Amino acid sequence: MSGANVRTQKRGEEMKEKLDSAINVVKKIFDWIFKYRYWIAIIIFILCIIFELSGSSIGAWGTFIQTDQTDDGVIFGKSREIRSDEWAVLTPMTFSQSFDGFNYFSSIIRADKTDVAMVYALPIMNFIQIFRPFQLGYLFLGIAKGLSFFWYGRFIALFLIMIELFMLLTKKNKVLSVIGAFLITLAPIVQWWFAVNGIAEIFIFGGLAIILLHKYMNTDSLKKRCLYLFFLYICAGGYLLVLYPAWQIPMFFIFLAIAIWVIVQNRKNCKMNYNDFISIGITILAFVLTMGYIFYNSFDTIKAVMGTVYPGSRAETGGGVGTYFFQYPMNIFLPFKEAGLLTNLSESSVVFGLFPIGIILTCIVLFKEKKKDLLLILLSILYIIFSVWCIWGFPEILAKLTLLSNSQAKRAFLAVGVLDVLLLIRSLSLMEKPLKRIPSIIISVVLTILMVFMCEKNNHEYVTLKMGIAMGIMLIYLFYMALRYKAKYANICFSAGIIFVMLMSGLTVNPVRKGVDNIYNSNIIKKVQEINNNENGIWIVEELGFPIGNYILMAGVPVINSSNTYPDLERWQKIDTESKYEDIYNRYSHISIKIRNNDNMPAEKFELLGPDYMNVYLTPEEIKSLDVKYIFTVNNLEDYNTDNIKFEKIYEYNSYRIYELLSE
Repeated sequence: MSGANVRTQKRGEEMKEKLDSAINVVKKIFDWIFKYRYWIAIIIFILCIIFELSGSSIGAWGTFIQTDQTDDGVIFGKSREIRSDEWAVLTPMTFSQSFDGFNYFSSIIRADKTDVAMVYALPIMNFIQIFRPFQLGYLFLGIAKGLSFFWYGRFIALFLIMIELFMLLTKKNKVLSVIGAFLITLAPIVQWWFAVNGIAEIFIFGGLAIILLHKYMNTDSLKKRCLYLFFLYICAGGYLLVLYPAWQIPMFFIFLAIAIWVIVQNRKNCKMNYNDFISIGITILAFVLTMGYIFYNSFDTIKAVMGTVYPGSRAETGGGVGTYFFQYPMNIFLPFKEAGLLTNLSESSVVFGLFPIGIILTCIVLFKEKKKDLLLILLSILYIIFSVWCIWGFPEILAKLTLLSNSQAKRAFLAVGVLDVLLLIRSLSLMEKPLKRIPSIIISVVLTILMVFMCEKNNHEYVTLKMGIAMGIMLIYLFYMALRYKAKYANICFSAGIIFVMLMSGLTVNPVRKGVDNIYNSNIIKKVQEINNNENGIWIVEELGFPIGNYILMAGVPVINSSNTYPDLERWQKIDTESKYEDIYNRYSHISIKIRNNDNMPAEKFELLGPDYMNVYLTPEEIKSLDVKYIFTVNNLEDYNTDNIKFEKIYEYNSYRIYELLSE
């Protein structure tokens, strides 16, 4: 061997030694963090609460209302206006509860008795709050710290529970478990919808229930089993009370499949006796009684919601979202670019599941390596079922029998993405050998070309050439490293790639903000509170429309046209005595009230602007009949004074005015 070759070989060996040394250092750090993950999580959680950090987009209010507050409180990232169901609906309603004693029925929202335990699941001072533990901060820590408790309590719990769930699915493979936790917790769809519709709670309670089931079956201690049953009781209630069947039902089938696998795998370890059956019976009875209490209290609410025109009861048959399979590659760009999307950012988000690599690896494990893995088989069956539902749909009778009639295909696609992740992680944990280098390259290149082509084809106004190239590099790298996962260094490269992608596509979605000063130091909120404290009364927001009706709701004042989570039929029938417009107001609705005299009243008093948005035109006399005392507006209401009704301006800031309605 020549001297040059010897030197080259020596340098190569030195580089390999340095690389191995660096990897060992990283491994030691990883092992230390993993070992103390719960203590680290507790410290981070406490610090988040102390510094009042959250991921809320309430800074977006600055775009819709002008106050003297210029600091929106954002430390990192930016408020997402598109997440109006969080910052403009859920969060204001939640804040309003602190002014109403955290009652089961709010007197502030809609300015009428409003069930907040069943609809939007707001914090209440009631024992059923045990099923919504992440709202407990509002009850004891105040608004700002309660908001922090809600946001980061759920985030940290979700990440930790997903680690434990994947530890179960991967036979305690720590690296794969962390990767699985990243793929679920920071999944774009999870982060874009993080605060609403209970998406985090579905994974938290569903995942924890599987972990508890496993622990229950692997202990003979009655005390431990009773403890596990108690927490299973909480998980069952928490999952059920998410009350968003579009995601609950598909995800339930996934958790059921995993539960069946856990039971089959551990059936020989589980010895049951008389005391166990009694404790299970007591738990089931307690759950039935608790749910009975809740549904009894909220019976009228459930009846009202089911009887609405929107959302009402649904009968979906699925189909039409086959393009979603090719959507995940562009999700890495959603936090940074919106222009060109066919729909909004939230609706464009899916799970970053590396389709179809999980399917390919599953086939390798089941057919090439001939492993009869029950979990992979069950998950594969579900994958076929949900794929058919999302692409073509079911006949109506089958849709109802499977309960998928309650889940739109675009919502059920969450389950497809989750199955992609589960198949990927499970198959990687079972694979014995990496796919050979050349087949891995060919498969990665072909799949990357296909994925980028389909993604660009379905989103050609969004995906630019540079984005296509970036997606191609990302996919070919991840596909190849996944196929070669069992080769030396490939697992490290794959893990690093996944973590980077998930940080970019998930962690950058929601802002990191401090406190709620942009709301409660606002001169408008302070003035509304001052006026209402002097003499309380019912408010309306006139002409300004959504979301301003929910803005002054955060001052703790009762607002008729705050978002009506279900219709106040009795109120609107005072105006619509013949129920002519019931199809318009019998719905979940954001309401814009406009005052008009009889001589300039539009032909239609109720005007539907969208499935959940309407205009209502009212005369001064009708405003009075609704017992309104204060009006927040940008208009000059003195023009509507009559002999019997007078609008007296009591506050003005910029273009905003507050009037008190006086009558003889």
